[in-house]
Amino acid sequence: MKLSFEEHGMVALVVASGDCTGDASDRLRRTVADRFAAGARSIILDLASVALLDSLAIETLLWVGEESARNGGALRLVAPQESVLTILRLTRTADRFESSGTVELAARSLR
Repeated sequence: MKLSFEEHGMVALVVASGDCTGDASDRLRRTVADRFAAGARSIILDLASVALLDSLAIETLLWVGEESARNGGALRLVAPQESVLTILRLTRTADRFESSGTVELAARSLR
């Protein structure tokens, strides 16, 4: 999985592409932890190019949501593919995440 990020004050945009499994989940967690350490409170996670999550990835997403809330912010998922939504529904975690169709809509929802 490839990860890139942009920092916008207290909001960090993290863009993921590829499958989020195994070591990739660890990289995502480290990337987000670094964004929190740099002052981000909220994370916008663009999943438009992610088709597969494993259980470690779901745990990571739950952690990002909890850490965001602990920092006074929130997690927003952007454009998750139907396969990702299905995995979240099957694991009964879908209701723990808010998603938006675009990065712009996600950013507006955090104001």
